[in-house]
Amino acid sequence: MIRVPSWLRSTRVLAAPVLGAALVLSACSSGGSTAAPETGASGAPTKVGVVLAGPRNDKAFYQSYLDGVQAVADREGMTVSVVDNVGSPQAAIDALTNLAADNQLIIAGGSSLVSAGNTVAAQFPDVTFVMSGVVQAGVPNLHTYATRQGVPAYVAGVVAAQESATGTVGYVGGTDIPPNSQSSIDFAAGAKSVKPDINVASVTVGSLSDAAKAKEATAAQIANGADVIYAFQDAGLPGVLDAVTESGKDVKVFNPTTDRCEESPALIGYAFQDTKIMVGHVLEDFKAGSLPVEPRFYALDDPAVQALKLCPSASQYESVVADTTAKLNSGAITLPQGG
Repeated sequence: MIRVPSWLRSTRVLAAPVLGAALVLSACSSGGSTAAPETGASGAPTKVGVVLAGPRNDKAFYQSYLDGVQAVADREGMTVSVVDNVGSPQAAIDALTNLAADNQLIIAGGSSLVSAGNTVAAQFPDVTFVMSGVVQAGVPNLHTYATRQGVPAYVAGVVAAQESATGTVGYVGGTDIPPNSQSSIDFAAGAKSVKPDINVASVTVGSLSDAAKAKEATAAQIANGADVIYAFQDAGLPGVLDAVTESGKDVKVFNPTTDRCEESPALIGYAFQDTKIMVGHVLEDFKAGSLPVEPRFYALDDPAVQALKLCPSASQYESVVADTTAKLNSGAITLPQGG
């Protein structure tokens, strides 16, 4: 059964304006007391800081992550402070430090922020930090809630191998972070589980948001015969789709996080994530004083949080997705090392 906090059960708002709560879309200034603000009547924190490694409006992971916090804030009357597009290690340290000065709970979206969390959390023992990647052990106020993004990529690889007519599929990655490398490894493993001799091209372009780089990498893979591509891209996805259109070839594309099927007939499916549910779990556990010591990962066990979903044009693969998902959840399929 999906565990949804009571304050989310009647909430169906995504990216909605906060009603009755101040939503501060800027970094807090440095300085101020490090003491934790009092909680509201429900026990939820009254001040929450959010740090995002990418843009808040990317139509994918970062936007979904912020939507989750905003949905809870709308219900609980919380003040939310946001710093997005945090692109360097020092910027991440600065953002976390500044927000920790005036917030009780810090939620960080993007595994590239983990190192900064490891550095900053110990300096603010009265502030709770929740990161979306594996954190160092032994820091009691530092926690992990994250999705294993490689798992739905494996399912996409199974579908890609069955869809491919050329015997070549491609992977266009974003930044060099664990979810990217895991997705690349697992996508290839899924494809090779169907066709061991299939050619899988993989490249990481260094950005989730640079459409020009994504387009160039995609065009190169199409020129080399790839006819199904897993695009681990957020704001960079339009570049992938432009390359497909300009090629004039029948190339299919998977994307991460959100349903963007209407953006192009080339899109065949997506590695769905709903971090609103995951963030709800964070707040529920925070209220109960039960944030886990060990990392809390979501694979495909909770389809409300993560699943491989198909666009309407690819409905013929529904049984393939369901069967592969069931085998992954039961342990009948074991992912490769690093995936």
